[in-house]
Amino acid sequence: MHASQSQAQYKRELRIPVDIPVRIDSVLVSTDAMLRNLTEHGALIEGISLPKGAQFQIDYEGQIVFGIVAWAEDDRIGARFPFMLDDGPLYTRLQQAVVEHEVRQKHTPRVYASAPAPHIQNPAPSALRRATGGFGRRGL
Repeated sequence: MHASQSQAQYKRELRIPVDIPVRIDSVLVSTDAMLRNLTEHGALIEGISLPKGAQFQIDYEGQIVFGIVAWAEDDRIGARFPFMLDDGPLYTRLQQAVVEHEVRQKHTPRVYASAPAPHIQNPAPSALRRATGGFGRRGL
C-alpha cells in the first residue's frame, strides 16, 4: 500500500468522539491535555500547542502511545500514531467509546436532506407591487 493510500484511509476512518484526560510529554512541553476524538491511527488533542512534525508521547493510565503532530492550531493538534493503537488501557477506552457512539447513532433520529420543504404560501400579487407616491422619479 502506498503512503498516499494509507493517508487517505486514515482520513476516511471514523473519528470517535471522546473526552479522555491524558498527559503529553515532548522535548518542548510536558502538560495535561484532553483527547477529543480518537482512532487506532490518531487523535485530536486539545490543550496543547506543538509544531507540525513534533514527536511526543501520550501517557494514559501507565500506557505510553507515541505520536507525531500532523497539523497544529492555537491550542490543539492533530496527532498521527506511527504504531497502530491495538492494545492497552487507551485502546480499551476507544472500544468503549465506539460502542457508546454506535448506540447514540442508533437512537438518534436521522434528518434527511431529501425531505420535502414545508409549503410556503405565495404572497398576494398586490403585496409585491411597488408603493406609489412619495419621493422618486414617479412619485413627485
